[in-house]
Amino acid sequence: MNILENAEKYAEGKANQAITKAIADAYIEGYKAGYKDREEEIPMDLRHNKTEYVDLGLPSGTLWASDYEKSDGEYIYLPYDKAKCMNLPTEEQWQELNDYCEFVYDEYYDDDENKIFKVTIIGANGNSIEFLGIGYFKTQKEDKDHALCWLHNEGDDSEKQAIYMFIWYNHGYRNKCSGTNNYFSGYKLPVRLVR
Repeated sequence: MNILENAEKYAEGKANQAITKAIADAYIEGYKAGYKDREEEIPMDLRHNKTEYVDLGLPSGTLWASDYEKSDGEYIYLPYDKAKCMNLPTEEQWQELNDYCEFVYDEYYDDDENKIFKVTIIGANGNSIEFLGIGYFKTQKEDKDHALCWLHNEGDDSEKQAIYMFIWYNHGYRNKCSGTNNYFSGYKLPVRLVR
């Protein structure tokens, strides 16, 4: 083997090493960028989330979160695409809540004289949770007279089901209303979890 063949073999080996390293570096950078994108997509680290759940004595054994999800003490509002990876209640779980619990509708004024709407849901075992009218976001915060949260939905529709509860007045009579309705999946609604 002459010196030219040795040089070519050496150069080929170095070229393969350089290409392999460049590909590996690109893969690592792509992985980091993808991880960072995913991290920014979810506003909190769910592995360390301290969500408390309440046993309402439901036949299925479903536990409902004691409150809406919060980050740094503030309620979080998410579009459906970001909320769907969480343990959202299904329509069946919502129906079970309706069938086996008592709903107590109320309004009160906070320290700043803001009227707050709430529904206390009392389970068969006496434990309870509250849904508050904390609003939702289209482009700005809206509709604080309704208590809302996303339901788990299948399919790729631009509208997704959510729970709603509110009080409305008609000729002096107070009417209570709860159910499910479709909302544009890009609206930011509060999130309530089940386990």
